[in-house]
Amino acid sequence: MVNMKMNGHDMKKSRRELLASAITVPGIALWKTNCIGKESSIENPKLALHTWDRDTRNPIFVPGSSFDANGAQGPCVVLHDGLWWMFYAGIGKDGVQRICLVTANPEKPTEWERYGPILDLGPKEAFDEKGATYPCVHRIGGKWHLYYSGRSNREGRQHFSNYWGIGLAQSEDLRYWKKHPTEPVLQGDGVKEYPDCQALVGLGNIIDLPQSDGRTLHRLYYTLLPGLKDPNYLANGTWHVIEHKVCIAAHSYDGIEWSDRQIVLERRREVPTEDIGVVGLNVWKTEEGYRGIYTGLGTKFRTYALAEAASPDGLKWDRGTDSGNVSLTLRPGSWDSGMIGYPCVLREKDRLRLFYNGTGGGGTGVGMAVASLVE
Repeated sequence: MVNMKMNGHDMKKSRRELLASAITVPGIALWKTNCIGKESSIENPKLALHTWDRDTRNPIFVPGSSFDANGAQGPCVVLHDGLWWMFYAGIGKDGVQRICLVTANPEKPTEWERYGPILDLGPKEAFDEKGATYPCVHRIGGKWHLYYSGRSNREGRQHFSNYWGIGLAQSEDLRYWKKHPTEPVLQGDGVKEYPDCQALVGLGNIIDLPQSDGRTLHRLYYTLLPGLKDPNYLANGTWHVIEHKVCIAAHSYDGIEWSDRQIVLERRREVPTEDIGVVGLNVWKTEEGYRGIYTGLGTKFRTYALAEAASPDGLKWDRGTDSGNVSLTLRPGSWDSGMIGYPCVLREKDRLRLFYNGTGGGGTGVGMAVASLVE
């Protein structure tokens, strides 16, 4: 989520252009810092990682229609009625992001039926006036809920202050959607460590927590963007200031009112794979607790890579004590040579299936990998 065309934070500069310009700056100037952040966590020297086997057909989905000519970002895949339903932010020829839908038979993962945009953007002054991205789809209360991050004209202290709301749409069939309500259901407030932060995006997922009274508590993982503005960040060596990102959890019984917002992953300033930010924690249940995969942004790769974590409760996470928790990194000369991020995981009996973006934050499409379960 740097200023770029490919993810809509700044429609004038592409991720590839920005990363290229960042890399040309001497490392000592770009990465200089004096502080180390701390958090409450569980740490072991070594964390067992999944061994991801990339699909030889990658990218399995390549953008190319008028509504996604410039990228397919932040895939969210649901298995329903024997099909993969993939929601993503299509970046159109006009540079605007819109939530789009495609479907495919899992036995033919490169053959997708395209439905195009499924939601209209909001009116003037709305939180989603300028774009919609990072879909998260989950079934709550008998309906499908689609959460998405809106982009507006709003400005503030945060570098990404125009992303100040997560909206909701509902559907009976995954195909036709209605916004409910038209205002965001989640904003950047309520996190005690960052009381003044108003910027946020989704990029996480939702897990269900059955309660003793028969109800289901839903936990949403999303991304807070406390990074502050600095128009001269390259010269000042303050990329870590503007790109500061944090993973948050919030809870709800109805999927509309969200409370109990708390940090679950903070960046680790001493770990070079995530000393700039952590983004989009995607969580699944295991026999012993929870596992998660997320996007780390750091000085080691100078871009995004996928890292893993383990937790007994889904709130306090073990990431190991160093950068050894990174399980999927760049491959020179390939479609994902410039970035790996925005994961979505489906559990399939004794293995996991991962969907993710490569270079350009969706500009080259969506890839896939599988791994045997590590409990």
